[in-house]
Amino acid sequence: MAIELIRDNRFGAFFWTQFLGAFNDNLLKFAVTLAVTYNDALRGSFSPGLLINLIAALFILPFVIFSATSGQLADKFDKTKVMRLAKWLEPPIVLITAAGFLLNSVELLILGVFLLGTQSAFFGPAKYAYLPEQLKSSELVMGNALVESATFMAILLGTIAAGSLMSQEAGDVAVYIVCGFGFVVALLGVYQAQRMPLTPSHSPDLKVNWNLFTETWRNVSFATNLPKVWPALLGISWLWFVGATYLTQFPLLSKTLLNASPGVATVLLFAFTVGLGIGAFLCEKWSRKRIEMGLVLWGLVVMILAGVLLHGVLVTYQTNPDQQTAVEFFSQLNNLAVLGLFVLISVGVGLYSVPLYATMQAFAPKESRSRVVSANNIINSFFMVVSAGFAIVILLAMKGEVLWVFTAVTAINVVVLGLWLFKQPYVVLRAQLLLKVPGKHLPRIENMDHLGDSGGNLIVFPTLLHENYLQRMAGLPIEMTVVLSGRLKQSRFVNRLRKHGFVLEFSKLSEIDTQKELIKAIASHIQQGKSIAIDKPMFELLRKQYRLDDMPGVLAKKGVVMNVLEFMEEQVQQKVQKSAISQTVWRLNKREALTASGV
Repeated sequence: MAIELIRDNRFGAFFWTQFLGAFNDNLLKFAVTLAVTYNDALRGSFSPGLLINLIAALFILPFVIFSATSGQLADKFDKTKVMRLAKWLEPPIVLITAAGFLLNSVELLILGVFLLGTQSAFFGPAKYAYLPEQLKSSELVMGNALVESATFMAILLGTIAAGSLMSQEAGDVAVYIVCGFGFVVALLGVYQAQRMPLTPSHSPDLKVNWNLFTETWRNVSFATNLPKVWPALLGISWLWFVGATYLTQFPLLSKTLLNASPGVATVLLFAFTVGLGIGAFLCEKWSRKRIEMGLVLWGLVVMILAGVLLHGVLVTYQTNPDQQTAVEFFSQLNNLAVLGLFVLISVGVGLYSVPLYATMQAFAPKESRSRVVSANNIINSFFMVVSAGFAIVILLAMKGEVLWVFTAVTAINVVVLGLWLFKQPYVVLRAQLLLKVPGKHLPRIENMDHLGDSGGNLIVFPTLLHENYLQRMAGLPIEMTVVLSGRLKQSRFVNRLRKHGFVLEFSKLSEIDTQKELIKAIASHIQQGKSIAIDKPMFELLRKQYRLDDMPGVLAKKGVVMNVLEFMEEQVQQKVQKSAISQTVWRLNKREALTASGV
């Protein structure tokens, strides 16, 4: 499916645009970092430590300053056109950076890095809002897996390319090669952006607030009021904290504890990137092509277990007095253990990250999806800055022993896991359903675009819910209360379902009083903005006897939005290993809010 998706112009052109942009950002940023570190004439009176941290900060700063504005623009205008405009800014930025190299101007180089960050800040909100517009719901997880793994690979390749090219003692020739290569990559990105299909706006009448400070505050405040999305945003921000902390410490780990050559730091970075890609693709497989928040918990568990083992290996590590080359590094068993554990940690990161991004994209309101992404960028930037301060504090407290930075991250991962367990019971349910419900028993669900609509949902399943109700819960990736006829058999798991309102049991649904109670329960859930699921026979009965079709209109007068989402069941033929099989497909449709009389 991955190759087919990349070949499809809806995703393929975007994929290469994103990949080339991430590559160029890191090629130029790392080239500038190396230049100010090793070129005394360029650096002048500034210390290398000051300039390195300034470059890192100025690349992140635009995400804080401009994300709110860029989110508004991506919601107001065609997202593809916004991304195309951002890509057209890239070639001139490369030329400004080249001028900084050739004129030995540290000011121009710093300006070039700041403009690179600015261009990325305007590209980002449109980028993540583009995917759910162009991809089917069944393609969204794979699309995110490809984007996340390719982005980290681009970061790795851009960093390696800059290090390889700038390490050559070729003077201005190295600059010509780096900047010339970067200019060609920028033009390729522009070309790929022109191939992306247009993505019409859902909010063309949006009035842009150009006040950066008030809009930034309003953006983040708006995101906090989205209960389906806000936990995912916080989870993504923690991911960037972890990722930034790990990636930043690899050179220090390589130089101090491992006493290895700079190439080993690149090996560690490569291993982390490979692991993240493995985790992302495992996520696509284990999620059954659905948005599966349960994998967030399992990803954290993998990160914690691997982190504990890593601490055990590093705390007993005997530093070699002679510097290890990359070849010597691979010849020792304890080094391979370190490498393998970093791969395992990043597999956990991949499992953790993809569902969060897919959730943010699928459940953010269509008309403000880009602004939600921009709020996420703002929070991510804050967490990345905090991660730098966090690492500095740990290093100072532990006298520069870098292993305690990794151990501290593992300890906080335990706290984060606890927060998910106790604050997000729905995520815990999804993690349990992954073990209880085999994927082969689930129908394929199409057209889940309406799940992000505002308001409460009445969801109508085509078959009786009390038969295999867990499959119904696992099949639809949304928190809902499932109405069942009869009482479930007592167990700890069932008690948990009852405690958190995931099931609503009625012993005698055939009786009028019970049916009236169900009507009240439906109205209550909708008014709270929740989702409640019933089966088709009960839906038809309530329509006939209690004018259920009138409920959306009645609630609308109270300012409450009620969506009626109905599954239509069909059979499709698929060819698997040259043999045709029949697969059940449930297509989710949104009913028009009409009363029984048609008014």
